[in-house]
Amino acid sequence: MERPKTYFPSQPEIQQRTNQYQELKPLHLSYARDVALFYQFTTDPISPPALSLIPDGCFDLLFCCDESQPAAFLWTSPYSRRKQPAFSPDCTYFGVRFFPEQSLLKFKVPMAELLDQQIQLFDVFPGEQKIVEELIVAGTFQERIRAFMAFLDQAKVDLDKEIRLVKHAIAEIYRSKGTINIQEVAFDVGCSEQYIRRRFEAYIGFSPKQFSQVVKFQNALDYFLAPEQPDMLDIVHETGYYDQAHFIKDFKKFMQVTPKQYKKEQT
Repeated sequence: MERPKTYFPSQPEIQQRTNQYQELKPLHLSYARDVALFYQFTTDPISPPALSLIPDGCFDLLFCCDESQPAAFLWTSPYSRRKQPAFSPDCTYFGVRFFPEQSLLKFKVPMAELLDQQIQLFDVFPGEQKIVEELIVAGTFQERIRAFMAFLDQAKVDLDKEIRLVKHAIAEIYRSKGTINIQEVAFDVGCSEQYIRRRFEAYIGFSPKQFSQVVKFQNALDYFLAPEQPDMLDIVHETGYYDQAHFIKDFKKFMQVTPKQYKKEQT
């Protein structure tokens, strides 16, 4: 099933607070269903930033491509905007962001136990650790993408049958931009709400209700960060919030600041 083009996770602070940022969406459909983005950045040699992640339901694999301090992390979605530990100075990081409904990689423990953490990747993932060395040797962003795709071909498992129900439910949430009622999802897939909740928590960590709220907020954030700076009431109208107060309440829940405060941070 092809992923509906209605949801794309946004992490604007990674681009804003790092050097030499690059990104690329997968060009091959076989990867584009599962991988949202390849990206790369370099940290400051003196004072590397503590980057903040915004809830998006995704997970990232993040690699420090420095032969003196090689590292690989699983970077999971927080429940609300949260600063991650400081990064190594003067280091090139290569990252891969996976959609919540990805069906290629399986971790040693349920995703519900991994959310809101930065974890040593190979503590929770059974893949070959030589990928870190291969990414260090690769000299360019494009070469690292090719090296990672080769690693992915070897590491991937066939999870499609296991998570078919979850993928279908996520597709419905995407289509509604996070406004669908979970009872409607349960009726549509022919399962109980409790069963769907257990499947969601095992594979993406969030409950269906939490994930719907994240999708709704990410869609609103996309409008909010648009260069043309739309009116707040237009954002509310376009993204299904009841009124401006509800949007501001959700924004503060996920971002830890109000929309006005966040805009001020970015200037």
